[in-house]
Amino acid sequence: MVGTLPIIFLIIPTVLSGALMYMGAEVNADGSPKFVWATTVGAVCTTFTAVVQFGSMMVAAYYLEQVSTTRIDEINAILPDEEVDAADEREKHSNDVYSKVTQWRVVPFWAKVILLLSLITMVISCYTVQLFSNLCFVDYGLTSSIEKDLDGDVTNLALPLGRLACLLFLVSCSLLLVFSTWAKRAHEGELNKELLKNNQHSEALIDE
Repeated sequence: MVGTLPIIFLIIPTVLSGALMYMGAEVNADGSPKFVWATTVGAVCTTFTAVVQFGSMMVAAYYLEQVSTTRIDEINAILPDEEVDAADEREKHSNDVYSKVTQWRVVPFWAKVILLLSLITMVISCYTVQLFSNLCFVDYGLTSSIEKDLDGDVTNLALPLGRLACLLFLVSCSLLLVFSTWAKRAHEGELNKELLKNNQHSEALIDE
């Protein structure tokens, strides 16, 4: 636990950045900023947070490199875990079988159509939101209120085009789920075939 204490140097500026961002968005009744200095200080704090984050990654990389070079004999002395190796081998074989049954040339026509439709609807949804965000959703910030800005209904956040984009996203996810379900069953079927084949081979060897 003591080794994780330095994380506080990243947590503090991160929390301050969020707090100052919130304060910078606060306004008075006449629309003037309530905390004029908060935006500037928040930008400085956010920059400092990024520097600390980058620095922490560099320090971690340095010490990992140091350990991997100065204590290489201790690392090499660690015996491999046979159970872990066996599990990794099974997982690798399972992934290879999955890749085999989902190759484009062996995928059924209907599954190809499902996957292509999923891709098309997802692309349309994402580009619609990215290129026409102002036509998809109303302006809603950190200090906005559902009661005041959305008339008490959270669904008012999305405009008609935004609802269409969300619908296309759900359709894409549903189609991908259909394809994934087929792929999973095909994968399990291929694994069962291999298992049956291996069992038959073992029985033949025993009979001999």
